[in-house]
Amino acid sequence: MKTITTLLQNIIPAIFWTILIFVLCTIPSEHIPQGEKLNDKANHFIAFAGFSFFWLFHTRKVWLILLLGILYGIAIEFWQGILPEDFHRSFDWYDAVADSIGGFIGFLIWWLFDKIAQFFK
Repeated sequence: MKTITTLLQNIIPAIFWTILIFVLCTIPSEHIPQGEKLNDKANHFIAFAGFSFFWLFHTRKVWLILLLGILYGIAIEFWQGILPEDFHRSFDWYDAVADSIGGFIGFLIWWLFDKIAQFFK
């Protein structure tokens, strides 16, 4: 458990996840890897749960990470709104809401993980 926690406290997983979100939200929709067919909102939810989860291991400033996650989600939506039409991307407030809810759930998962890790110290 200590090895996992040490790995997660490194900034690299958080940066990687943040860049991955940007890349997946930028590439044309027909080029997105298709695994299980999840609802688009579920994809946003999962992506931003990971965003807050990974960043909270690097810094415990919960409100800052939640705010940055919300702002990043909104910025991604504006970015998608200006992408060329053939990317099949668009601005969607509901995606930003899913991002925000995902960020909060990521915080709860991080909090639970942190409590379990402290128990095993």
